[in-house]
Amino acid sequence: MTHPRLATAATRRQTLAPSAIASWRIDAHNDLPASCFCNALLRETQGWQRLQTASGPVIRLPVTEGVIWLRLRHISASGECRFLWPAYFGAHGHDGATQPLDFATLLEHVLATAALVGPLAAEQRETFRQRVLESRTNTRQSLAERDDLDHLQYGPLTFAEAEQGLLAGHAFHPAPKSRAPFDAEQARRYCPEHRARVALAWWAVAPRALASASSRPQIAGELAHALLPESLAGELPPGFTPLPMHPWQARHLREQPCVRAMEADCRLVWLGESETLWYPTSSHRSLYAPNAPWMVKGSLSARLTNSLRLLSEKEVTRGVRLDAWMRELDTARRFPGFAVMQEPAWLGWRNACGDPDPESLAVLRENPLADAADGETPVLATLTQQPFDQAGLSLLGARLVTLAGERAAAPGATAPGTATLAETARGWFAAYCERVLTPLFGLLVEDGIALLAHQQNIVLRLDDGWPVGMYYRDCQGSGVTQHFLARHFELVDAPPENLWTRETVRRYFPYYLLINSTFAVTSALAADGLVDEHLLLDDLRDHLNALRERLVGDLDCLEHVLSAPTLDVKGNFFCYLSGVNEATLGDPARLYRPLANPLVGDAGDHVLDDSLRQGALA
Repeated sequence: MTHPRLATAATRRQTLAPSAIASWRIDAHNDLPASCFCNALLRETQGWQRLQTASGPVIRLPVTEGVIWLRLRHISASGECRFLWPAYFGAHGHDGATQPLDFATLLEHVLATAALVGPLAAEQRETFRQRVLESRTNTRQSLAERDDLDHLQYGPLTFAEAEQGLLAGHAFHPAPKSRAPFDAEQARRYCPEHRARVALAWWAVAPRALASASSRPQIAGELAHALLPESLAGELPPGFTPLPMHPWQARHLREQPCVRAMEADCRLVWLGESETLWYPTSSHRSLYAPNAPWMVKGSLSARLTNSLRLLSEKEVTRGVRLDAWMRELDTARRFPGFAVMQEPAWLGWRNACGDPDPESLAVLRENPLADAADGETPVLATLTQQPFDQAGLSLLGARLVTLAGERAAAPGATAPGTATLAETARGWFAAYCERVLTPLFGLLVEDGIALLAHQQNIVLRLDDGWPVGMYYRDCQGSGVTQHFLARHFELVDAPPENLWTRETVRRYFPYYLLINSTFAVTSALAADGLVDEHLLLDDLRDHLNALRERLVGDLDCLEHVLSAPTLDVKGNFFCYLSGVNEATLGDPARLYRPLANPLVGDAGDHVLDDSLRQGALA
């Protein structure tokens, strides 16, 4: 008998009429922003229970005025939940009666419960409430405007489609689509989830005001000149350097008195905007044009989720150094299919103190897709985001159901069923482990280079839907260890600022690569009903154990993830509630908290099974 998932994949495209798309986009039983909020809340708070009721598993969340009941479709080993909305509320003293609970009221109950969120000042509480509700509205508006959800679900996707298909945002964040100070009109003009395309803005910077660096034979200005349109090149004054910038940032800066003063004395000349349109990628501040040799990542004086998105000289220097170092490491031979989108140059202007102005900085990032813009290179975060509709399939799950159906239809294949789905899911995950985990752990263990590969920084290379490689991006999220200095002493004159201790590597590297990225894969595949998550965790453990035998170098972090009872996980809920700017926080470690390690002992069993205690939904 054909497995229901396989039958669904075979008929979905034919049966999803345009008139049905609206009900698919906005599904009261599958509230994506509410799921992100509650996942973050539950990960970082205590006092709630998982219970098994006659109608299925639920979470009992006590609040000041009663109890919130969250119905569960699935809970993963890392704690990611898929909920069945709406939630229900039972007030104290009402004999167990419950009623449906809208999200705004749920939020009010949570913020009124000091046992969950602590004491809150009125202004802090109201700011958080408004930002959470704005993020929810932003998500729902972008979903309502999309007419390509079926294409996103089944692909194949170009790089730009996948970047602009990240509609839910971080699965563990209370406001993953917050984007102050953009209003609705600006969001449609500049934000990727609205499929925006923008013109690249250009300045000319005088030599006395220029700040730049390059690790390539060409200086940064020469590299940037390759992006400058001919229509603007003639306006470039002799000796000046062209500086590309996000158009919103350029308009913001042109209103600042200090920038007007620089224009008045000819340290800056405004060139205008290009005719070529660029795609804002999932990070908003990075822009991509299919045939351009570089992507442009620039500062954006906007608060997106936890941080004001301004580059610093320290961060952009990391990219220049990493590019120089990695040219000596022969990674293409050692790790086939793996590459870094290097950031070998940066530009900006100097402020009145002579320092690079963070608001002006722009990084040139390699565009390895320039000659293969139609190839399938999706960002991992889009593939693993929670499903758009109550059918319950992530983009990754939908893709694998299709692949399993094709395998089952091959000559000589057995009848498609559950085994076919599980084999396909485990095969895909094995390819993911080899193409993603092997090179990233390999660089850390053998070379002492740590790349913080959260799922928005992992761009997969797919061949017929199958992982054959990956690109790592965002060189600001990189560090080196003492092992790097010992093994590659000839590459450095002095210890760099991003020389990380073992404790730092243990905290950040597993969080980004395992908890944020790899457990998102296992969670999606299990929640989609394709495979038991315990099997994937066993496969992951086996792969990491094999790497421990295969790699030679500093095995400390690899040993840590295989043996530590807990791993560190970033607390996005309370970081956002506090209102701090994560990017400039003096001690980011204080944002982290322990999470039971699903790879050790029976941790996964405990999360998935033992904690589902018997109870009754009042």
